[in-house]
Amino acid sequence: MLLLSSFLASSATAAAATATQTEDVKKLLEEYHLSKPTDEELNDAAIQGMVDALGDPYTEYFTDEEWQQFQDYLEQTYVGIGIVLTEEDGLTYVQDVIPSGPAAQAGVKSGDRIVSVDGQSVEGKSYAELNSMLVGKAGTGVVVVFNRNGARLTRTIVRADIQLPTATSVMMPGGVGYLRLTAFNTGAAEKFNAELAKLEKAGLKSLIVDLRDNGGGYIDQAQKIAEDFIASGVLAHMTDRDGADHPLELNGVTKSYPVYVLVNGNTASASELLSGALQDYGVAKLIGAQTYGKGVVQQILNVPSGGMLKVTIEEYYTPNGRKVNGSGLKPDIAVSGDVEQLLAAYRAAGGKSPTMTVGKGTVDVNGVRTGQPAALLRRDGEPYVNLRLAAAFAGAVVRYDSAAKTIAFTRGGETVRVKTTDAGLQVSEGASYVDVRLLAKWVPALKWSRSAGTVVLSLQDS
Repeated sequence: MLLLSSFLASSATAAAATATQTEDVKKLLEEYHLSKPTDEELNDAAIQGMVDALGDPYTEYFTDEEWQQFQDYLEQTYVGIGIVLTEEDGLTYVQDVIPSGPAAQAGVKSGDRIVSVDGQSVEGKSYAELNSMLVGKAGTGVVVVFNRNGARLTRTIVRADIQLPTATSVMMPGGVGYLRLTAFNTGAAEKFNAELAKLEKAGLKSLIVDLRDNGGGYIDQAQKIAEDFIASGVLAHMTDRDGADHPLELNGVTKSYPVYVLVNGNTASASELLSGALQDYGVAKLIGAQTYGKGVVQQILNVPSGGMLKVTIEEYYTPNGRKVNGSGLKPDIAVSGDVEQLLAAYRAAGGKSPTMTVGKGTVDVNGVRTGQPAALLRRDGEPYVNLRLAAAFAGAVVRYDSAAKTIAFTRGGETVRVKTTDAGLQVSEGASYVDVRLLAKWVPALKWSRSAGTVVLSLQDS
């Protein structure tokens, strides 16, 4: 007892000495350093130094202002006019219009090209520059000139608080439902279930859940969604700092239809929790690319003197004990490219005869739009579609023979070979493009047409 007491007293004395030294160094820096640091600046640096010493990118200190920004990010809220932008050939187009937002109320549509903002041309402007022209304080107006298929439209749009949709769905041909979830924020499970109910009511036969670029959020939302598909089990095994396991129990239902989950390198945290459980229980197949690999959980703590601390408290493992942190989840079907992944999921889900619209910086597959600036190329007024994208749409495989300098296009056991110098092929910025007329010869089941600056492809699968 004497030895222990002496040790504790010594430790307390050392801690007090360290605290005094820290305060002394801070005062000397304030008094003598050339930059004239303030007390607040040095305190912030000291806090950041403690956090950085942990070597944990997910433990963070937030000032009150930073905390509000983090919450806005998690809840997907911002001030603006309610549009998502994309580009093609140096021109900026509206990819999506947020439902019920100011732009939607002003009649702005997907495919509209932005010409000017408050009288200033947007030609040559970067995304960052254009965004800075469109954002501002809620309640302020901005005059935006659009070009809609050659017609000039001028709209005065009042900026407002925008809530990005957390869950959206589309019923594709053949009863293939597509349900995208962008975050596990407040009410995400309720919104997911509402969209799922719509699809089921419309005759859902198979389901695609899109978790690409979903960085996660609240664990309880992932738990509630998992219970839509798993009757009993665990969402994950949560291991604390002492190595104790705290499994997250599931008591839900099962579905009669197959499920496919789209994932990519930005699928993280709660998205990986849900994906890993669905994969382990054989409920769903993962399609796309390996996920991010964030397998740790944070708790939000209020700092009494001000600010908030997000601190890592647990590591989680999938129901089968697979490690996620630093490893990620491997897809059952590996596919590269956003649109190619969607097409692969659609076919895996039993979908046939897809329709794809390409142009104005966007690719639309069966009603699901994806920003893709390099999908369409025009030469002498004729449309050329990205070759790998065209092959994915046609259900074909493309291979390049460097020795023979030919491209082999294989579909249904039949292969077409063409020289890379063929007039029907073009190369731009390292990507190959195929003349749509030539593509139609290779794939007799393919039909195509031009529509308002875009190319519409349809395929009649047997």
